[in-house]
Amino acid sequence: MRLRTPFVAGALAAGLLAAAPSSASANILWCAGDPPIEVLTPGGHYVVINNYLYVPPASLHLAREVTADGYAVPDGALGSLVTVHVHVPAGLSRLFVVSAQQHYRVTTSGDGDGGTEITLTLDVPES
Repeated sequence: MRLRTPFVAGALAAGLLAAAPSSASANILWCAGDPPIEVLTPGGHYVVINNYLYVPPASLHLAREVTADGYAVPDGALGSLVTVHVHVPAGLSRLFVVSAQQHYRVTTSGDGDGGTEITLTLDVPES
């Protein structure tokens, strides 16, 4: 189970890399870490959500313009459903995001085009 989170993130990034159109220069995605967001759970605990952004090399400078926010609601089973909104800037052609809560080893991922919002949901147990 320890290797599941990095393995899933790596497999998703590799899948996106394989699905990306090939070019003569390089077919490489770059990862940029977005500042973590803190979310207050209904149980009164703060959880930190890390977002890992995978962007095409030509759009790496736009990764700094990506913003994220989130909130939590009860999941009905003594945990919290954390919703993360990742706002993709208009000039970014494609963005792949992996959101993770490291303490509980919960991850999810999604992708979107410039000018859109990627919504991700994580089911985090209450501590």
